[in-house]
Amino acid sequence: MAYRSNSNAPTPVVLPPSLERNRLLNVKQMAELTGFSVAHIRRLYRSGKFPTPIRIGGRAVAWPAHVAAKLVGVIEEAA
Repeated sequence: MAYRSNSNAPTPVVLPPSLERNRLLNVKQMAELTGFSVAHIRRLYRSGKFPTPIRIGGRAVAWPAHVAAKLVGVIEEAA
């Protein structure tokens, strides 16, 4: 018999690595990951100094997680 919890807490979703690397991160998530401000990230990608995002809506943009991982690796190596 399986034990069922009375808790209504959501269970965390763990994606397989192949799907996790294709996850999209919005500009706020990229700011948290890189340590830059949202405005600075927007300035960087508009000037071509940051990877170009994917347009996912009228004004919304996002980056694949694998791009973010490469970018953070480059930032950490430069520091």
